[in-house]
Amino acid sequence: MSHILNSVLMVAPILQKAFLFDCMIGVTDREKFLAYYPTKGLNLGIKVGDMLRPGSINATAVAENQRMVRKIGKEIYGIPYIAVGYPLVENGQVVGCLSTGVTTDQEDRLRGLAESLTEALEGIAEHTESLAREAEELAQASHTLSDTAVQMEIKIAETSQISQLIRDISTRSNVLGLNAVLEAARAGAAGRGFSVVAEEIRKLSHTTSTSAKDIFRILDEMNGLVGMVSREMEKTMNHSLHQSTRIQELDAVMQELRQMADQLRKASALSGSE
Repeated sequence: MSHILNSVLMVAPILQKAFLFDCMIGVTDREKFLAYYPTKGLNLGIKVGDMLRPGSINATAVAENQRMVRKIGKEIYGIPYIAVGYPLVENGQVVGCLSTGVTTDQEDRLRGLAESLTEALEGIAEHTESLAREAEELAQASHTLSDTAVQMEIKIAETSQISQLIRDISTRSNVLGLNAVLEAARAGAAGRGFSVVAEEIRKLSHTTSTSAKDIFRILDEMNGLVGMVSREMEKTMNHSLHQSTRIQELDAVMQELRQMADQLRKASALSGSE
């Protein structure tokens, strides 16, 4: 047996214990296994003396005289793992192969988690973007309503001016009615008809004055309600703007998380292909 094969057979069990992860080790010559050290999580059932299978990583490394790296799916041995076959060369001739293997369960789980995380974050990001749009629309609607409330206050103020005009007309009518009554009294029997008209003018003036007071009262109440609505709409608009800002900040964080999850997924894919 060649010197390098003897040396590798001697250090193989030591190397297995020195590796950071549980690592399966096999040593072969050009035809068969000379040693096989499985791990608790990776045991292919190989025995010393088993012949190399055509197309296996060991046979390929020996035949092509180059380092081989291959990911083996769980459909072969029921366990997914990554195998490395390294040809052993002595005096320019390939005399055997040193192979190692580690399971990819952890990488597969990591990749699965990364993909699930990416999908979840994408779903959350979509909802966040939708909320951001809705919050912005709500802020715009609140701003429009606030402007409308201000316009209503202006119109109510204009209506108050008209009501004041009605009150002034009522006052003047009342004065004219009193004067007419006095003049009718002075005229005696000739002014009786005019006295009736004057009294009706006074009644109309009184009714107009009462109505004007009611209008003023209603307008004051409406003005108070509109002012309250305006203040509440301003609060709503401020809350909406604040909510929109916070959602935009959340959306930025979600974008960063999506990038991190994507990097994690790519990193797990790369580690599984090495």
